[in-house]
Amino acid sequence: YSGGMRQRIVIAIALACRPDVLICDEPTTALDVTIQAQIIDLLKSLQNEYHFTTIFITHDLGVVASIADKVAVMYAGEIVEYGTVEEVFYDPRHPYTWSLLSSLPQLADDKGDLYSIPGTPPSLYTDLKGDAFALRSDYAMQIDFEQKAPQFSVSETHWAKTWLLHEDAPKVEKPAVIANLHDKIREKMGFAHLAD
Repeated sequence: YSGGMRQRIVIAIALACRPDVLICDEPTTALDVTIQAQIIDLLKSLQNEYHFTTIFITHDLGVVASIADKVAVMYAGEIVEYGTVEEVFYDPRHPYTWSLLSSLPQLADDKGDLYSIPGTPPSLYTDLKGDAFALRSDYAMQIDFEQKAPQFSVSETHWAKTWLLHEDAPKVEKPAVIANLHDKIREKMGFAHLAD
């Protein structure tokens, strides 16, 4: 059986007992783009028909943009930003979210240069102090190394755990690629139907 056929079989088995919640952990990994789109369309169709909630776990932000209503960005096992897909993609607030979006292959600059996040993720076997992303962040402040940030509300549906949202934090410029993100996402990831 092909990878796409295997995924369809697993989806059928998972839905046989009519769950209220379907957890999909990397369901489109290692599938070609055509089969990936078919699996996403199948999940959307089944969700509309059977009215279940889907928790979609993936590292593929292109897939997230095409399927999600709400997004939780996780780093080192902790949610660092949460909001609607539009909020997280159009108005990201956590430096890790900025880095993730900056490193999307679809958003590489005209020369083909692709941003990569410096360093390596921390070991989860150690007791992490402060923001786990601080060592890899160009935006880390001293407090990031000492204390985890609480949830700072951006809107009723959007929050991030970053000291950059504290009222006393210095104002910083987001990465340059974020400035053009809105139009690139609208054009390349299927949000062209959304109004400005």
